[in-house]
Amino acid sequence: MGPKGLLTLLLGISVAVVSAGAAQGARRSGAGPSPQFSPQLQQGREVFVQFCAACHGERGDGKPASGLKLKPPAMDLTAFKLSDSLIHRALEEGVLGTGMAAWKSLPAEQLSAVAAYTATLGRDDELSSQGRLAPDPALREAGRRVYVVHCARCHGNDGKGDGSDASLLKPTPASFAELRPSYAVAARVMAAGVPGSAMPAWPLLTRAEVQAVTFYVRSFYRGPAQAPKDASRVRPAGR
Repeated sequence: MGPKGLLTLLLGISVAVVSAGAAQGARRSGAGPSPQFSPQLQQGREVFVQFCAACHGERGDGKPASGLKLKPPAMDLTAFKLSDSLIHRALEEGVLGTGMAAWKSLPAEQLSAVAAYTATLGRDDELSSQGRLAPDPALREAGRRVYVVHCARCHGNDGKGDGSDASLLKPTPASFAELRPSYAVAARVMAAGVPGSAMPAWPLLTRAEVQAVTFYVRSFYRGPAQAPKDASRVRPAGR
């Protein structure tokens, strides 16, 4: 839906997006990776700091000035749950229409390690009982209605980033089967849009509509277990 998607992040993958903003009624539930890393995650962190932190930041929050100046901005990796297949594809192929380059020159071991480390950065959030505006069935149905009207033409009926207008957009719309936004970042994206992408701001959506459509969009996510990956093809890396 041309400039009428709900969240056109750089990912078809895209991994170049926005910093998460605080949203009313949501609370953080993930604490990120433990300080005690496995050898692979320790290696992945070292690779990430060396090659990715310049844009994504050492914490993966997309806050460095160099990352914020990109259009679209470098992705806040802490604001999304990302499937393994999406991370690998971004690192192997880059993300067309963004500043995210491919990193095929890195050794396979380092690419696998940085992919594994990147997967630990996402911190999910859930609605608090005080902030939840309706029971789950009501949120789901209200969110579906908002999604059909404003989002499906870009992101597709099933949230796979394959809507009727998707092929016209660079970066391509996000596949929510592989990427789950936090409530916080979804609220920020819908309020401000994503500079340098086809994702516009939707300031006329009410708080209830934003919460409902975010609830609905998050239901598309299939997670790492359902996102196939071929270890022999892994060539991850940061920026």
